[in-house]
Amino acid sequence: MERQLKIINKSPVKSFKTDYGDIFDCIDIYKQHAFDHPLLKDHKVQMRPKHIPESMVRGKSPSFLPKHIKCPPGSVLIKRTTQEDLIMDKKIKALGLINYPTSFHFNTTGVGPIDLTIGNAYAAAHYEKHNFGAKTIMNVWNPTTLSDQASFAYLWIANGPADALNVLQAGWGVSNTCHLFILLPKRKPFVNGWTEEWGGDRRFTLFRTRWRVLEVGVKVNECIPLPELRDPARGFVQVHRQISLGMVLNQISIYNGTQSDIEIAILRDGEWWLKLFNQFIGYWPQKLFYYMYGGANMAVWGGMAASPTNELSPPMGSGHFPKDGHQNKSAYFKQTRIWDNANFVDPEADKLVLSATRPDCYGSETAPDDAAPNAIDFFYGGPGQ
Repeated sequence: MERQLKIINKSPVKSFKTDYGDIFDCIDIYKQHAFDHPLLKDHKVQMRPKHIPESMVRGKSPSFLPKHIKCPPGSVLIKRTTQEDLIMDKKIKALGLINYPTSFHFNTTGVGPIDLTIGNAYAAAHYEKHNFGAKTIMNVWNPTTLSDQASFAYLWIANGPADALNVLQAGWGVSNTCHLFILLPKRKPFVNGWTEEWGGDRRFTLFRTRWRVLEVGVKVNECIPLPELRDPARGFVQVHRQISLGMVLNQISIYNGTQSDIEIAILRDGEWWLKLFNQFIGYWPQKLFYYMYGGANMAVWGGMAASPTNELSPPMGSGHFPKDGHQNKSAYFKQTRIWDNANFVDPEADKLVLSATRPDCYGSETAPDDAAPNAIDFFYGGPGQ
């Protein structure tokens, strides 16, 4: 592990320790671990999208940014990896969190092969039409999960055949077995990790991202935040000096009360960019993917719950079905829009397909958006069990 950490953690220009016990390093932008990927050896960093209109960087900024943390020019803020991170990362495969809810995973019985093998369940809205990305506003929850369970909410962008799928994903998640990506809610100081039962209440919600490339059904490269040595956290090029993967998010939605939203987007502009509110955090270089050069053929908004097949399933979203009520009660993706390579446009309603692999545990519904008449809001979730 010490050898792994020496490779993953680069020499910092400057470091910060947060009130929550996390350490963030300012790393030379060309020495970040993205450039450990062999395909990025001679890659030149793009500091911002080339063709995105200036209006896209206006508007609401993230409210959680610590005012005293900002890296010098030429460096980016990277959360320092610890031994505890590596230990927990090894447990991720036990939950089978390497699958994605494409139409291939669903059949007329409502149960797809994912559920029969590793216990994952989805409640999702699939947009099956050519696109160059999508965006959404999603409320953030903190569903209760046991030590070997996970509950997530994602925006997926995917392309390629089922046995050779390229996928980008971003969203939030709660798990007690692995440490993934970005924004944590406010919590008490502790040794880094996100298990619930490491000597106290350590269950928290994260905004996380991941990408995956498959070839003929074999995993050839999966980038997760805190990797093993043989599968390094490389590929995502970070450009922001103040927002880092792993920062604390101090607001969570309250059932029948105040809702806490995050706005995220994944869109192609030369590279595949990740946007949080009005800030471009970084990108996945186009050259990493086999099938994403011409865009994607699917966008998915939805929740995912994972547990061993011999256990009860965890809550998803708010832990309540959409049919129990939408306003301040249900987990949602609002103002879902598609990037057409020049503008965000409303998805075509007849191209949107709802799925819920375990309808007794989780549900999915759509409704018109009050703030944007032509947009579609998607509600999902349930108690599990």
